[in-house]
Amino acid sequence: MRINLALLNIFHNLPKTTLSLAGIGVAIVLIFMQLGFRGAVEDTAINIYRKLDFDILIRSSNYLHFTDPSSFNMDLLDEVAGLPAVESVNSVNVSVATWRNAIGEYKGVLVLGIDPTRSPLLDEAINQQLPRLSAMDEMLVDDKSHREFSPLNGKKFEDADIGRTIPVAEQPLKISGIFSMGAGLAANGAAIVSPPSFDQLFPFIGKRNATFGLIKLKSADEAEVVVQQLVDRLEINSGETSGQLAEVVSREEVFKRELSRWMNETPIGFIFRMGVFIAFLVGAAIVYMVLGNDVANRLHEYATLRAMGYGQAWLAGVVMKQAAYLAILSFVPALLLSYGLYWLTSNLAGLELSMNVERILFVLALTFLMCFGSGLLALKKLWQASPADLF
Repeated sequence: MRINLALLNIFHNLPKTTLSLAGIGVAIVLIFMQLGFRGAVEDTAINIYRKLDFDILIRSSNYLHFTDPSSFNMDLLDEVAGLPAVESVNSVNVSVATWRNAIGEYKGVLVLGIDPTRSPLLDEAINQQLPRLSAMDEMLVDDKSHREFSPLNGKKFEDADIGRTIPVAEQPLKISGIFSMGAGLAANGAAIVSPPSFDQLFPFIGKRNATFGLIKLKSADEAEVVVQQLVDRLEINSGETSGQLAEVVSREEVFKRELSRWMNETPIGFIFRMGVFIAFLVGAAIVYMVLGNDVANRLHEYATLRAMGYGQAWLAGVVMKQAAYLAILSFVPALLLSYGLYWLTSNLAGLELSMNVERILFVLALTFLMCFGSGLLALKKLWQASPADLF
């Protein structure tokens, strides 16, 4: 019967092995959490864009991010509507207003101006709420808005809040409905109003201006061609003025740019990447100490095996198998714990942390890399095992 020496070495001192696996597992959980938070940020960054129905987006050339989009003249949309490839043109206005909560604090709320008769949203649950915006002083409120906006139950907005009047931009607006969307990264709450209400809340934008122009094409495959046509037309129409009148971006490019901005141009992406790197180093250090100490404590045993005729390659295989067992035995409970922490964080913090196969496989690969890399370093001590040590 063949003896699995690597497995026997691991379970020879069960309390010590359990403590070692716990340390490695904590590092794996930290990696999962950092990647989970990063994924939640990525989803949040493009969440509203995903809910808008467009193949091509027109926005101001001064656009910074979704809550600071600037605006452009809507005459441009009238021009675009006449292009043969265009099926329909719509618009949505976006800005941030002050929301005065129950204790008199002012909070920034994202406000979307949407025409209930021509909704630009793909979310049917929200579209069903839009007819409630029948009066100038009415709004829909996002139930994912932070508790700092003072919902009645102190946690989230629900049907019990319908009928309440809230000062928004110092103007009283009545809550006529509740929807669920999420406000993105730059605001903690969101509301939807009708275009006339939006113009009243933000008169500085102008009635003939829009923050986003949404273009639907007869064939989405023509998006890149139409984008180039519109870019060329804007360059002609801008004449000798500096820059273009507006920016024209395909749906795919919108997502890429928004993610790039938040992940590469702000500290957010760097923080999560650094968190994964540090957790990886911590885990690798723990594995190296476990394997290094084990090899050092068993040098005489390995020397005996060499004297019996076992080569260095076979002994190295024992150590690398131990590294593989450490990876598997620590990964499984860490994965289960991460599932629980994802669920807990999603419910308590309102962040949508979700596990997916790609992330699991990525962390599993990192775990094996962590353990095998440390195992290779521990082999330096193994090479010290010599039959001469027996005498």
